[in-house]
This record gives sequence, C-alpha cells and structure tokens, in this order.
Amino acid sequence: MKAITKIAMVLAIAILYIPLAVIAFFAYPFYLIFKEEG
Repeated sequence: MKAITKIAMVLAIAILYIPLAVIAFFAYPFYLIFKEEG
C-alpha cells in the first residue's frame, strides 16, 4: 500500500510540474526579450 501511494504522489507531482516546466521553457526567452527592451 505504501509503495502505491508513493508512486501516486510521484505521478501527481510529475503531472503538475511538467506543464509548468513547459510554460517556463517557452516563457523564459520572451521574458529576456522584454527585459532587454524595457
């Protein structure tokens, strides 16, 4: 039972963090461009 809950937690964290990582990966270059212009 503990192993299943551990796997579930890891999957939940991965599902939450992968979209954030993708958004950050695409947003970071735009942030640098706007920072240089601003």
